[in-house]
Amino acid sequence: MSTASPSLRGNSTDDLKGTSLLLHGVVRADHPSAGRVVTWQDLAMVVSDWHQPTREDAVAHLEMLGKLVVDGPVVPLRFGTTATDEESVCAEVLAASAPRLRGLLDRLDGLVELHAYLKFDEDEALRMVFDEHTVTWQETGGLDLSTRIRLGEKVAQQLVTWRRTRSDELLAAVSAVAVDEVALPEGDHTEERRAFLLPHKEVEPARAAITALASIAGIGAECVAPLPAYNFLTEPKETSSDSRWGW
Repeated sequence: MSTASPSLRGNSTDDLKGTSLLLHGVVRADHPSAGRVVTWQDLAMVVSDWHQPTREDAVAHLEMLGKLVVDGPVVPLRFGTTATDEESVCAEVLAASAPRLRGLLDRLDGLVELHAYLKFDEDEALRMVFDEHTVTWQETGGLDLSTRIRLGEKVAQQLVTWRRTRSDELLAAVSAVAVDEVALPEGDHTEERRAFLLPHKEVEPARAAITALASIAGIGAECVAPLPAYNFLTEPKETSSDSRWGW
């Protein structure tokens, strides 16, 4: 599925002559709120008319998928995926990948993705690291530059370890009800970002638990949900896919 074809394309803007459709995600054909779809047997691709995508379209794409996932499983596609016509959608995606798509829809049924973002106050986090590892500001005095750099790197590593351990504690209630979770790409060394795969009924309790963390001194907390399961499109221990469709 990772080989480019003349009629179905990923994010590239090259050679778009003849393109007529933007592809958003795969749902079951009987999805109650799928809107405009191209159907093949029991599968359907949510589509819209092609135009040069903008930043606003990227937001709308994610919002659309977030609404769809409330009423049934969705296999999301990368924003900007296009097709020349409905026939290519049926032949090159739905029919060609039907067993895998059905398996993903079955596995994701009733589940949604939730993102949790924790931001720790840097001064407070450093104080905790220094207390736990008996590293003090005074130890840097009189050291040469290379030694101070190494000490700084050690402190940074300890800060990340502390952040992850502290995040495990703070997010334990969410982890307990999650089917799966993964670390998202890191921001700075005081920011923890995680994605959880949750039963839909657990989203609001999880959101409440995460946002309540903002009342703790030195912690900022945000939650984004429900989201399509972009980060959970492979089976456990399965090699991540390089498909241009995103799964």
